[in-house]
Amino acid sequence: MLLLENHLVEDTMATEPLFFRIYLKDDKNKLEELLKNKPYISIHDQIDTQLDDLIKSTLPKKKPSQEELEQLKKIHIGNLSMQEYGVWVFYPWSNRLVHLLDEEEFIEVRTNRNIYKITREERDILGKQKIGVVGLSVGQSISITMAMERSFGEIRLADFDVLELTNINRIRTGVHNLGLPKVAIVAREIKEIDPYLKVTCFYDGLTEENMERYFTEGGNLDIVVDECDSLDIKIQLRNVAKPLGIPVVMDTSDRGTLDVERFDLEPDRPILHGLIDHLDYSQVKYLKTNEEKVPFLLAMIGIETVSTRLKASMIEVGQTITTWPQLASAVTLGGALGADVCRRIILDQYHESGRYWVDMSDLIGDKQPRPDQDYNVKEYPAEDLSLDEMEKATEHIDINTVILNDERIKELVSTATLAPSAGNNQPWKWFVSKGKLFLFHDEKHSVSWGDFDNITSNIAFGATIETLKIAAGNSGLLVEPKYFPNSSNKRLVAAFAFQESSQQHDSEMFRAIGLRMTNRKSGTGQKIDDQVISNLKNVKHSDIDVTLDILEDKEQIKTIADIVSKVERVRFLYPQGHYDFYNKEIRWTDEDVNKTKDGLDIRSLELSESDKTGLIVASEPGVIKLLNHWGGGAAFEKLSKNAIVSSSGIGLITMPDYSAKSFVQAGEIVQRVWLKANLEGLAFHPISAPLFLFARLNHGNGKELTDKMAKDLSDLQSALKEIFPILEKKQGVFMFRLSYADEASVKSVRRLLKDTLIFN
Repeated sequence: MLLLENHLVEDTMATEPLFFRIYLKDDKNKLEELLKNKPYISIHDQIDTQLDDLIKSTLPKKKPSQEELEQLKKIHIGNLSMQEYGVWVFYPWSNRLVHLLDEEEFIEVRTNRNIYKITREERDILGKQKIGVVGLSVGQSISITMAMERSFGEIRLADFDVLELTNINRIRTGVHNLGLPKVAIVAREIKEIDPYLKVTCFYDGLTEENMERYFTEGGNLDIVVDECDSLDIKIQLRNVAKPLGIPVVMDTSDRGTLDVERFDLEPDRPILHGLIDHLDYSQVKYLKTNEEKVPFLLAMIGIETVSTRLKASMIEVGQTITTWPQLASAVTLGGALGADVCRRIILDQYHESGRYWVDMSDLIGDKQPRPDQDYNVKEYPAEDLSLDEMEKATEHIDINTVILNDERIKELVSTATLAPSAGNNQPWKWFVSKGKLFLFHDEKHSVSWGDFDNITSNIAFGATIETLKIAAGNSGLLVEPKYFPNSSNKRLVAAFAFQESSQQHDSEMFRAIGLRMTNRKSGTGQKIDDQVISNLKNVKHSDIDVTLDILEDKEQIKTIADIVSKVERVRFLYPQGHYDFYNKEIRWTDEDVNKTKDGLDIRSLELSESDKTGLIVASEPGVIKLLNHWGGGAAFEKLSKNAIVSSSGIGLITMPDYSAKSFVQAGEIVQRVWLKANLEGLAFHPISAPLFLFARLNHGNGKELTDKMAKDLSDLQSALKEIFPILEKKQGVFMFRLSYADEASVKSVRRLLKDTLIFN
């Protein structure tokens, strides 16, 4: 029971009005009884003006005077009084009694202004149609618009939900309807527009159990409008509509996107335009988690064609908003598009299927967009490393070395290039002149905002030098690198002196070179044996002043996870960092991987489907602009946070000073620790981004950092120093996580030897 206007309404779920034709004695008695029992009923009697409109509609060439109208009305109603003429319609949910023309005349007057957009013959065809609408957000707009145009005789409404305050941003209704089923609200509004339309309500929504009844009971539907949120129902309703030859229309209220599937004309047409044919959609109803549903959702909506604002909003779902946003303007537009297309399908005026866009931003927008001040990026210059430069840089380098034949050099270098590098950019170029081997920095592969002061490249050079040493030792050679031997050309990283040796080589470390890989998978958190920790710390060179710290405290690991993830967020939201990641690092397909043979295979990031989707969505610069304006982007912190928290230990490598040579030498230690960790059965995952950005902050005077970034990074650096006090005295070079985890999904590929090794 509900108190409405200080009176009790007996049926709060009523959607059918009562009709009283009081020229019939029984109806007159019933109405009098109703008025007696409900004296508070509000009476609306405008039958006089309705008759005016009816008479005028029959005299389009003449404008009768008021006296003529009155006379014509008397003739028209005959022996009936004005009160008896027509029908009295009682709406129990609002306690209103309305005096209307009876059905035939009501339809004539109400649709008179449609002529000839819709002819009377077309109106009569439309009035026989049965339309199904599933989902009543956009579905409400389509339903009401079609009711206003009288594009159906029966409408079947299906939605299990009730109206909440958050729905009123896009559903046209009043706050007095909060808590009522959406089906009832829409049914009532249709009946208030036109009480003669048939409305069939499915309060449980469309379900597997009621689907056949929904489509066929009382006659097959002529069109079904899909506006439901459930993926499995979307698929199931099409699987029912298709064999019945019932067209499906769907609006997604973003960019005016409308889908039409003409199963009536194309009985063999794949559902959803074939967008999910590569997926096993027979199992959709069993999917429980978002991770399982994401591939279907992405395929259905076509992530590359949704609006920039929706993409940015998707990243914020579960962070600063609870669900995808919709606007009343978009929903209203969807109502117009859906109603228009349904009408033209019924009237045999439109015969195709497809996905269409009526994007108001594209249709009505600035013809000359303003300059973009929020996503300024650049390509960092990098001169080609020419043969002439390498010859001149090495011609006066004096090294005492055994001269190796070409085949032996190829063998050694092919092993050395298996070393790791930032983003798998492989910044090296190996050069052989007169049997002597040199290592150059081929900057075109590494130059970027992220490689500040060549730090990441120098670490990679150290790793490849150490790999060369191990490979050489395995073949009976000692290698002595001469770091940066040409002061006038810093792109010459090292010259190598080889000597024959009888020392016993480390076959285990050599074997580990082929096994070494990055593994970003979550770990088990299992404690690392103390002896394993000791073995890792003992791999460092005695002649390199390096410190390796490994912490295992779970709370400290959580803090580091928070620091690293916040730095990743800074990097993603900074336009140049964003640009470098998407244009230099990531490889989305096998084709991309095999074409460039560098960069990060998306599979190596070990992302969940939803996180992978987030990366895809965030690839558009406009998304990053919006996230920066909103102060959003916290979702980027999830990309590595959970994996870091699952670690068994976090390692930090430091050096006494900040210099190119220190980073190269530290890179040698990085490779040895990495190889040893893999031999010990540990997964190894670099998480050094904080150290690299802190270096820019400390040694680059915050170059190319916004004030906010500098402040955030300074705070994060202080937090990391509390965990690793050694960073107050020494230079942080490399940080990594250790864990026991499943095997990595994929191993990074390397460029061909002919592209990295040049013989003069």
